[in-house]
Amino acid sequence: MEVGCPALPDLDTLPFARDRDAAWHMLLAPGKVAVSDTGVYFLSAADVVEAAAINPQLFSSQGAFDLVGSPFPMVPIAFDPPEHTRFRRVLDKFFGPRRMAERAPELRRQVGELIDRIKASGDSSEVMGALAIPFPSQVFLTLFGLPLEDRDLLISWKDAVLEFSIAEGATPSPETMARGFELLNYLTEHLADRRGSDGDDLLSKLLSDSSEGALTDQEIIGLCFLFLIAGLDTVTAATGFALYELARNPALRSAVAGDDEAVTHFIEEVLRINPPVPYVPRMTTAEVTVAGVTIPAGSTCWLGFGTANRDPERYPDADAIKEKRSNHFTFGRGPHRCLGSHLARLELRLIIEEWNRRIPAYSVLREPTVGWPSGTLHFRELHLQVR
Repeated sequence: MEVGCPALPDLDTLPFARDRDAAWHMLLAPGKVAVSDTGVYFLSAADVVEAAAINPQLFSSQGAFDLVGSPFPMVPIAFDPPEHTRFRRVLDKFFGPRRMAERAPELRRQVGELIDRIKASGDSSEVMGALAIPFPSQVFLTLFGLPLEDRDLLISWKDAVLEFSIAEGATPSPETMARGFELLNYLTEHLADRRGSDGDDLLSKLLSDSSEGALTDQEIIGLCFLFLIAGLDTVTAATGFALYELARNPALRSAVAGDDEAVTHFIEEVLRINPPVPYVPRMTTAEVTVAGVTIPAGSTCWLGFGTANRDPERYPDADAIKEKRSNHFTFGRGPHRCLGSHLARLELRLIIEEWNRRIPAYSVLREPTVGWPSGTLHFRELHLQVR
C-alpha cells in the first residue's frame, strides 16, 4: 500500500447485501483515491472518475480485461483508440436509437408473453427467474438471429462464462470450461451457417459487412462474449431494482403509469442509484497523479462509476430517486461509453410499461437481498405479490 494513500475497504465485506446506501458511503469515505492491500487503486469521486474515463491514453482498457472469460479480446471494450474507434464506427449504426426502435415491437411482444405467464401463475411470483433473467437472453438471441428455443441453454453458458470471468486467475472447474467451449462451438457454427445470408439480424449484417474496418469472425465472437458478460446480467439486475422500487412505492408507480417522460426519468435514476456494475478496470500507461496520489505506470485502477453516481458534490441528496436528474455514470464516460446503452434503456422501458399495463397493482412480498460479492449488484430473488 502506498504511504499517504487512504486504504480501500475490503470490497467483499461491504454491506451491499443488506444496506446498499451504507456500502456506497463506505467506498466514498476514504477520499477520491484509495488503494487496496493488493495495490489496486480505486477512484471514487465523480470528477476523478470522469477525468480518467475520458483519457484512455493514460487509463487504458488494453490489458484490463485479459482475465474476463472470452477466448478472444472483447470487442470493443478491450481496445483503446484507434482500434476502438474502428470498432465503434462499425458497430454504432447497429445499436443506435433508430435501430433499437425497429426491434421494439417484437421485443415488446416477448416481454408481454413473459409477464402474462407470471400473471397466470398465481398470486405471487419470483420475478428474477420468471422475467429478469430470461428476457435479456431472449433479446440477445433475437438481435443476433439465433433460435429462441436456445434461451435456457444460453443462460447456462452465460453463467459459466461469468463464473470464469470472476475467478481472478483461479482455475475454473472442468464443467465450467466445458460449458465455455460449448458456447464457442455454438457461436462458431452459427457464424458458418449465417455466412452469405441476407438476413436482417445482427450476425448476418456483421458477416456481410464489406465496409472498411469490418469485423473478422474472431472479433464478432468477441462481441458476442462481451454481450453475454456485460449485457445480460446487467439488465437482469436493473430490472430487479426497477420493479422493486415501483413495488414498494405506490406513488412512484402511479407517477410513471402511462407517462413516457416519467418512465424515462425513472429509468435513469434507477440506473444511477443502483448501478449493476460498481466499477470497471483500467491500466495506467504512465505515472499519473490523481487528487494528490501518485499512481505508478502499469497499475490496475478501478473507476468507481457506482460511487461517482453517489457523489453528493455531483448529485445533491444522492441516495434518493429524484425527478429529471440526468447524466449518470452507469453507462460510463468517454470513448468507452456503453455500446448497448440504447438497448438497455429500451429493455427496461418495455418491461416497466408492459408490467404496469398487465399488473397495475403489486407489492413486495418479502425484502430481497443483493448477491454480493459478485461481478454485478443484483437481487438473488425478488418475490412480488402480483394481485
